Amino acid sequence: MSMDVSQKQERYTIQTIDKALDLLELLAEHGSLNLLELTDLLDQPKSSTYRIVLTLEQRAFISRSDDNGKYCLGYKQLMLTRGLLERNTLRASAMHEMKKLSERYGDTINLGVLVDGEVLYVDIIESTQPLRMTDTVGSKSPFHATAMGKAMTAYLPEDQVRELIARHGLPAKTKHTLISPESIFAELNQVRQQGFSLDDQEIVEGARCLAAPIFNMYGTIEGAVSLSGAMHRFAPDVVPAMAESIKTAAFQISRKLGYPYAPTVMDEK
Repeated sequence: MSMDVSQKQERYTIQTIDKALDLLELLAEHGSLNLLELTDLLDQPKSSTYRIVLTLEQRAFISRSDDNGKYCLGYKQLMLTRGLLERNTLRASAMHEMKKLSERYGDTINLGVLVDGEVLYVDIIESTQPLRMTDTVGSKSPFHATAMGKAMTAYLPEDQVRELIARHGLPAKTKHTLISPESIFAELNQVRQQGFSLDDQEIVEGARCLAAPIFNMYGTIEGAVSLSGAMHRFAPDVVPAMAESIKTAAFQISRKLGYPYAPTVMDEK
């Protein structure tokens, strides 16, 4: 972005609205905060924070707990999120295939997109097994430690992946996490060759996850779908069949989005 464009955007930004959006993002990140905590995190006068809080509370974007006086996101957020999810073409296209995977394996089925270098979970079908993953719709995970993240970044230009690494780093989530650029690029190359990715206890000890990329009508990456659960349910002898299932599901979703190319795996009946 050129300096002139950046300066023009800053000049036309409405600071109060910008701070209000910062406040909503803080509550989404922290869950609940009191007025002093919000003031400190926003780095502005308490009176200014209070006016924003009062306005958002009156419009039901945030609400205040009678028990501890802390603020959290209000029901208006749910209404907006519901409308977004209902109109989400990716989610609508994926639902049938996600249900088929859930019925077949009984493990957690995730649908995600890449947002600012992180995996954003846009839909989840919970596992029927005793051990379940803890991700929720709207939560985020690092791209380098998740199967969905690797499935998507494998199809990005190399310079774009290097930019993500420079911006976010490669922090270790477990002792199995890939933490060097060399290991990440080797892994992404393997993902492209086999058509699916594997998270082998890289973000949660004792858990494995398989994912495959979803493409849109232009042949560019749109998202990913994954199957995750306890590692004993993802033993080496069953992973190949699971991988074929997740690849087929991803292709069927891609085809609904207008992806024009032939599948690399046989369609399941």
